[in-house]
Amino acid sequence: MITSVQLTTTAANIIYGTSTLSRGITAMYLCNTNGTAATANVFLVPAGGTVANCRIYSNLSIAASDTHISDLERIVLDAGDSIWANASGNIVMTISSMGA
Repeated sequence: MITSVQLTTTAANIIYGTSTLSRGITAMYLCNTNGTAATANVFLVPAGGTVANCRIYSNLSIAASDTHISDLERIVLDAGDSIWANASGNIVMTISSMGA
């Protein structure tokens, strides 16, 4: 499954696991479509948690027209677990996942 979202300055829930579907995250792409550098924050939030203390990327700087790729680690989202993100500029986040 491919999920693609234009990030805003407000943290938003991008993808989540449900009681009937765990999701294995195989890759995350953060593409800066701006002509200037932008930053992104990505949060791995456990069920019942909040974004407050769950950053896995903090103010990740992405150069103009560049892409940050995270594909070495695997993340499994079970029921209620989620990935949230926000950005300072025009960053598109694309996630590749598998359901189980």
